[in-house]
Amino acid sequence: MTFQIMSDLMKEAVPLAKKMEGDWQARMKLAMRSVKINYFMSQPISKGTINELLKHGVSYRRISRNYKVGRSDITAIERQ
Repeated sequence: MTFQIMSDLMKEAVPLAKKMEGDWQARMKLAMRSVKINYFMSQPISKGTINELLKHGVSYRRISRNYKVGRSDITAIERQ
């Protein structure tokens, strides 16, 4: 992820965090997590994308529903 992409994601996350209540660091952490997941979900399916989504706590079910592939297809891509 390049600096420019990360900067754009931060620009999306700040207004989202401002709408939430509570501690600023916690709000920003949740907003960044949400924005990063949305960013990776918009990318084409690949081994790296799947690994990043799993690293951020996205379930296999959500990945399979987003990309309209079965779980066996996801594990096959992971093994490549």
